[in-house]
Amino acid sequence: MFSQYDVYTEVNSKYCYGESNVLRNKLDIHDFEQLKQAETDIVAVKQHYLLSYPIKGRFTANHLCRIHEFLFSDVYRFAGHYRTETIRKGTTTFLSENDISYKLKSLLDKLKKEYFLANMETTVLIHRLAYYFAELNYIHPFREGNGRATREFIRELVLYNGYEIDWSRVKTETLLDAMIASVYDTGELERILKICISKIEG
Repeated sequence: MFSQYDVYTEVNSKYCYGESNVLRNKLDIHDFEQLKQAETDIVAVKQHYLLSYPIKGRFTANHLCRIHEFLFSDVYRFAGHYRTETIRKGTTTFLSENDISYKLKSLLDKLKKEYFLANMETTVLIHRLAYYFAELNYIHPFREGNGRATREFIRELVLYNGYEIDWSRVKTETLLDAMIASVYDTGELERILKICISKIEG
């Protein structure tokens, strides 16, 4: 399931070189595995920086876009911009590109109306986090890098509420499988969030 979900299944994507599945990139790398490794290394450094200096924002669509731009701007010119084609992974087809702007704004307006989940009991907080995490995953606003940008967005939301989240407490494959399942059921995702989230003391 993990390997099936790892690569987008678009053919002749406008974002890729020729008839390949290699995304056009600022590094001008045309080999898929080489690009994947370079991207992973570059973004890992950016992710580590954000642990100390999170992107400031009010959990709006623009906030999410700025997180994505920061993480991926050294690799892709589309960093921070919504995708303009439909994409799929495994058996999941993500939200139509035509609906991203409206759906994302609507979702995050709802988050604002919930006061960004402030002052919730931990169990309720985790339940609502799983909902927003799953919805953001289904919207999948960017051509690449949705998981890492969304995890950082959720991490900053958790931090805002006096908690911290450590994704390393679960295997990457376990989290990805939970994200696949969350399209229909957020139960497994909630279980993972309970493992990864802890209250900041003091």
